Amino acid sequence: MKKIKRLLVVALLISPLLGCQMERASSSIDKPTPHSVAINYLFVHGMCMGYLQDPYVTKAQFTALAQLDQQAKLSIIRVLTQPTTTNLEQAQYLMEQMIAFITSNQKEQL
Repeated sequence: MKKIKRLLVVALLISPLLGCQMERASSSIDKPTPHSVAINYLFVHGMCMGYLQDPYVTKAQFTALAQLDQQAKLSIIRVLTQPTTTNLEQAQYLMEQMIAFITSNQKEQL
């Protein structure tokens, strides 16, 4: 019985600390930084390269994705030189558009 009481006391003492740790970790996810957005762009750019290797990609799809990629690249440069909230949101939006383009066109080819 003493063991159970000790475990209960330890659990009660540790649980508030775990909540603090989880709160700190979750708040850092919500706030993108220029560096994290630039890293994300590199991943999305790699997805584009993989998509463009598909032999069924049309010239129009290639051109549209290349233009989106160019716009995203310029927005990343803008974020790194002028890290404003608007520039961060624009860069994230363009990367979301690239991912949406790739995923929607992959579904059509299946």
